[in-house]
Amino acid sequence: MYLYRAPNNVYFTRICLAKSLRDKGFPFDIKVSLLTCDRAEAVIRNIDVAGTLKRIINSIDHKTRINDFIRYVDEVINEIRAEFDNNNSARTAQAKGHKIPIRETKLYEHRENTAIAQAIPVVTLDDALSEFVASKQKSGIRPLSIKQLAQRTRHFIELLPIIANRSSKNTQALCTNDITSADAMKYRDELLTQGRSYKSNKEYLAAVFQFFKWCQLMNYCNHNPFENVTVGQKPKVKANQERDRWDTSELKRLLHSAEFNASTPDFKWVTRLMLYGGLRPSEACQLRPSNIKLMDGIYCINIDDSGDNQRLKNLNAKRTTPIHPKLIAQGFIEFVTQRQCQPQLFDYKPVGGNEDWSKTYCKQLAKLQSQIGMKSNQRPTSYSFRHTFIDEMKKLDVSEHIVAQLVGHSNPNITYGRYGKDVQAKALLKYLEKIEYDI
Repeated sequence: MYLYRAPNNVYFTRICLAKSLRDKGFPFDIKVSLLTCDRAEAVIRNIDVAGTLKRIINSIDHKTRINDFIRYVDEVINEIRAEFDNNNSARTAQAKGHKIPIRETKLYEHRENTAIAQAIPVVTLDDALSEFVASKQKSGIRPLSIKQLAQRTRHFIELLPIIANRSSKNTQALCTNDITSADAMKYRDELLTQGRSYKSNKEYLAAVFQFFKWCQLMNYCNHNPFENVTVGQKPKVKANQERDRWDTSELKRLLHSAEFNASTPDFKWVTRLMLYGGLRPSEACQLRPSNIKLMDGIYCINIDDSGDNQRLKNLNAKRTTPIHPKLIAQGFIEFVTQRQCQPQLFDYKPVGGNEDWSKTYCKQLAKLQSQIGMKSNQRPTSYSFRHTFIDEMKKLDVSEHIVAQLVGHSNPNITYGRYGKDVQAKALLKYLEKIEYDI
């Protein structure tokens, strides 16, 4: 029963709209006076009024304009009220000689001028995702980033049958404007049960948020259901403990192994560049001979994306850093000289649609680690060489803005970041020389 009694004893019916409709801008509820103080009469009238309202609400689809819905509801209510006269109950408001009041339609001008009041295009989630990917491709975003956005958004779509109690068949027909904030929260809760790291969960939510932000800009939905959805409480573990570094024993085990000594010069130099220069795996693997330069008497690595297929993580990754004296003593400059006639310094090539420069190297490292007894999921990764470099700098109490310039991070300090100039190679070298591993 949707029957209520007002303070003046007149009965009315009230039906709340579903949250999915309220999120789209439809009214919170519909209240209709039954124009009687007699409960028995109110019950009879309510059957007709409430039943009709429910049918109208259930008929709402993607093309329904909010103001059109409001107008139609009021027209139907006035028609039903006109039939109240056919009831000759002595206890109705009609029996007292009162006229049946006309329900006035109350519209708000802003609703006519907003996307909420406009018909939303019917676009399925799958079609919207395809358009979203195509749009990102035109924006010049890295293939890997686009692939991750697509995969993480697809993950949300595929989980909808579970989190929203919808069948797989119905899910395929779901449109962008069907998704509610409740769906978003249920997805967040499901993410937290799947064993990913805090960082990964945050990236998954960010990807879906970005997708629906794009849909909103395209007028495929009138709100972003992930607007206020967060990943939750941060992990208690310190950030510097989340990614493993190489400890001294592990480095000795790797670098002094027969398997490492038997590996290719390319593999050895990439490993050393990450360990003694803090380079990202992809940055090291994609180097060209022309990236090695002599500047003011100091050999430096110019890390940029000017060559064919060269890519950097972001603008901060573009930098020039001195080469560690240890690498020079081991013959790195002679190695570069031998490769001057080749387009690439190393034989590594970008792999797959993502054009991943480091994939082959990472496979080689994993295989070597297994050969020397380092168990999978219990060993540091290729990226851990860079983490080790940064960790050693921290132990040496090197200023954070110096480390940021060496490894290609954004400057953590607004003063240095906005107003300070890059530190010259000669000054950077003095800090780099402090890195010394007991191996």
